[in-house]
Amino acid sequence: MNKKLQILSLSVLLILTNQTVTWAGQILDRIKQTGVIKAGYRPDTVPFSYINQQGKAVGYSLDILELIRQETENKLGKPIKLELVEITPANRFEKIKDLSLDIECGSTTITWEREQFVDFSVSYFASGTQMIVNRGSGLANMNSLAGANIAVIPNTTNEQAMINFARGANLIPVKSEEQGWEKLQKGQIDGFAGDGILLQGLRLSATNPENYEIVPEFPYMIESYACTLPQDESLWRDLVNYSIVQFMQGVVTDTPSKVDIYERWFGKNGATPYPRETMADYFQGIINGFEWITIEERY
Repeated sequence: MNKKLQILSLSVLLILTNQTVTWAGQILDRIKQTGVIKAGYRPDTVPFSYINQQGKAVGYSLDILELIRQETENKLGKPIKLELVEITPANRFEKIKDLSLDIECGSTTITWEREQFVDFSVSYFASGTQMIVNRGSGLANMNSLAGANIAVIPNTTNEQAMINFARGANLIPVKSEEQGWEKLQKGQIDGFAGDGILLQGLRLSATNPENYEIVPEFPYMIESYACTLPQDESLWRDLVNYSIVQFMQGVVTDTPSKVDIYERWFGKNGATPYPRETMADYFQGIINGFEWITIEERY
């Protein structure tokens, strides 16, 4: 009997010693093993992610990714590097689905349809579908859009909004914000439909921004931005959400380092000004659904 017990104990010991400690999730396992987070970004969506005049990828979403990198480093207890991979509106979801990317943060909108094949983090910004047009064009009213040539990026929430609310307009497909903006400046289209905050960035980049306006005043459809993640990776999603909620809580409570990030991109002297008080109300509604996080910087 003792011999059988010894054999059983040895078998259990061998099983335990041959098991590797693992995170319950493929993405965190891979990040732990490689020391790299592969993150998708777009080079043309000011102020979320874009290439600046020095040829460097910068933006609000990239600052969010850096906060996620820092939290991942703390969680895994080892140095973690952020590897940026350029994506397009057409391939962003495929790269998440086939696990070429661990995460994508930018101006991607949460939708129920997309939730069927990817997951999303909590939202970290909100905008809405509008149009950039020549000032005084008279296209602010959707009833005036019949026959107008409006550019839009295919297979986006902006395209769907225009199909629903701009009936009678001729929708012209373009590959990117830059292409739509270029066509408008050259007079090839009457307007370009996209997220209002991105259109504002385009307008401010012009040498004559006063010649353009964003219409209508109230967006056709509200867009909630979030990071895109592979499906069914709950530990990775929790880590990402913790990082974003902590950031938003910092903005709401006037924590200097978090406020600095927001003001860098949306402050009065930022790339695309947007009132912090307005976005703080949006943030508050989200963080109310989570446990309060102690931010050492505030104490």
